[in-house]
Amino acid sequence: MPAAAPPRSPLLAPAHVRQFVEEGYCVVEGIFAPAEVDAIEAFFEDFRSHGAAVFDDGRRYEEMDPAKAQLRAMHPHRHSERVKAWGLHPPLLGVLADLLGRAPLLAQTMYYFKPPGAKGQGMHQDNFYLLAAPATCIAAWTAIDAAEVENGCLYVVPGSHRHDIHCPSGGADAWMSYGDSHITPFPRDARPVPVPVPRGATMFFGGQLIHGSGPNRCRDRSRRTFIGHYIDEASDQVAEFYHPVLDARGETIGRLRMPTGGGPCGDGWLGATH
Repeated sequence: MPAAAPPRSPLLAPAHVRQFVEEGYCVVEGIFAPAEVDAIEAFFEDFRSHGAAVFDDGRRYEEMDPAKAQLRAMHPHRHSERVKAWGLHPPLLGVLADLLGRAPLLAQTMYYFKPPGAKGQGMHQDNFYLLAAPATCIAAWTAIDAAEVENGCLYVVPGSHRHDIHCPSGGADAWMSYGDSHITPFPRDARPVPVPVPRGATMFFGGQLIHGSGPNRCRDRSRRTFIGHYIDEASDQVAEFYHPVLDARGETIGRLRMPTGGGPCGDGWLGATH
């Protein structure tokens, strides 16, 4: 839960906290300096060109579809100290601590390239995958390209962070999806709205917030993003895919358990990846 006290981070205004509490998300600028955003962009462009050669451990590490249209890096912080440092960036952790009300722990990093013509991502809730408990998770979504409607920015359902997890009841959601939504059928009263995010700004949203993205309709612009998922220090579980979890020093948290006996949607969805 967000802290009741005024935010301690100089980057976070009371209006950010109010929006996060009332609507489930907020967009904060200045967490990464322009030179840091440039460095993140350069690192992952090098990854796209040279694969695992950019990682410290030299392992082959990439995830892409056969047409290379949905290229993304999953958990790159496990293979690069530079990426780990970006995931544990002190200004980022400061904002997360204010929004969570407790110290954050790093569970996942991702980088999406989303080139021109790429499809959108189906509407979903992050904690369907992470199964963090007793509190939900939180995402930090940093735009490397300005994210706009035309190139596939996120859509969110304001206030849906108060929902329980929506369990699947059929096939993949057809709403701008390439088949990874778990929300079927989509709630009739839900009204997704686009959230433009300037280059270098970071969007924060809770793990219950319903969100997805539109397709990239641009001919010459990508929509690249660096993403982290975090849980708070009072958490006692997270799904197996997200172990090991790291504290602010980059040290592994060993006390977290992996859920057993089924998540809110039953054993068939336990430990789903994201």
